[in-house]
Amino acid sequence: MSTFVELAEKRRSVYALGTDSKYTQKDIEARIREVVKQVPTAFNSQTTRIVVLFDEASTKFWDHIYDVQKNVLEGGMVDWMNGVVTGAKNGIGTVLFFEDRDAVKEMPAQGAREEAYKQNNNANAQYGVWLALAEMNLGASLQHFNVGYEQGFDKATKEMFNLPASYEMIAQMPFGSIEQELSEKEHIDTDVQVKVFS
Repeated sequence: MSTFVELAEKRRSVYALGTDSKYTQKDIEARIREVVKQVPTAFNSQTTRIVVLFDEASTKFWDHIYDVQKNVLEGGMVDWMNGVVTGAKNGIGTVLFFEDRDAVKEMPAQGAREEAYKQNNNANAQYGVWLALAEMNLGASLQHFNVGYEQGFDKATKEMFNLPASYEMIAQMPFGSIEQELSEKEHIDTDVQVKVFS
């Protein structure tokens, strides 16, 4: 069994995905449920909502993303996005990360603090799910297409899967078997990232 640090090192952004895994969809679903249940949230508010897409549902989602984004992105970004979308469609599935705005409003916080707590809650779930997938030898990446609740950018996704209007899409995580050679990851000096005083 991997230590936490080994698991953190194993977690990488993977864009070339496949379907070669010993884990079933039920296995993956169960692991995600276990992790999300244990993720810490501000005031134990549990505002994060997860939607897991497999097979046609995942393909349908990424086709929608491509149809919208190809008319929005400029220059080389379209080619980059096409690679992400192709990799996602070739994978096992996609995890959609939402925040339930109705639940967020129940937190004892307002304004910037409410926004910070909401983002922290979701980020904890994102990292927890990513580590869980890495533990299962599955690659993933974190994407932020069609986010923007106030502008209605995520409305079509919610309608596609009959999700509550109060859901705000924060990110997407396509996942699957790792079908690319991963390069060495560069790190800045930990003395820059971590200061210690006593």
